[in-house]
Amino acid sequence: MTRLTLAACLMALPVAALAQGSEEKVDPADLAADALFEKVGGPQHIRGLELSPVYGSGGHAVICATSNAHDANGNFIGLTYWQMTFNADRTEVTSVRNVTGLFSDCYSESYKTHRN
Repeated sequence: MTRLTLAACLMALPVAALAQGSEEKVDPADLAADALFEKVGGPQHIRGLELSPVYGSGGHAVICATSNAHDANGNFIGLTYWQMTFNADRTEVTSVRNVTGLFSDCYSESYKTHRN
């Protein structure tokens, strides 16, 4: 019984080491969507989310987003434009800004629907 336990432990050791060594890559689009959801109070407050590809701006990676804007009665009134800036290695969103009505590169980006 002791040999079986020892063998099982020795076999599991390389698997545990592999799991610790391989960091999971997170999609920048998912990071941006999560940061936006956190900013507005949850995914239930964003409708029609679309994201641009990641592009560089001022030494940092940036991703833009649009979401549907609605009035108090729930009527669609236009788009809200968002800009999310990443840290240098694209592992964290450092800022989320509403750039609607501001001079922004986000107006000229192409967008794709984001799956929640």
